[in-house]
Amino acid sequence: MSSRARSDELLLASLAAGSSVEQAAQAAGLSVRTAYRRLADPAFAGRLAQARDELITNALGELVDSASGAVATLRALLEAPDERVKLGAAKTILDQLLRIRETLTL
Repeated sequence: MSSRARSDELLLASLAAGSSVEQAAQAAGLSVRTAYRRLADPAFAGRLAQARDELITNALGELVDSASGAVATLRALLEAPDERVKLGAAKTILDQLLRIRETLTL
């Protein structure tokens, strides 16, 4: 891999992860001006958009995986001895159910 390709990959990774252009340029060993030139390149901008989309897709996948555990926790709390805990779990479940229903009917 060429030096430019390596620096571009570092710049992409840093920008996709949310770093500022200045921070990403420094991480990639580039000047800020060069980083902005790369961003002006449609091919580079497209790769950056794709990298960001992949990060978001991965994060959503992790959230979906965690949702099952969250639901199981709420269901377990419905059996808690403390009535306030039961009520809180029941309210949370119903509130979220209504929010999902509203979202789906939009």
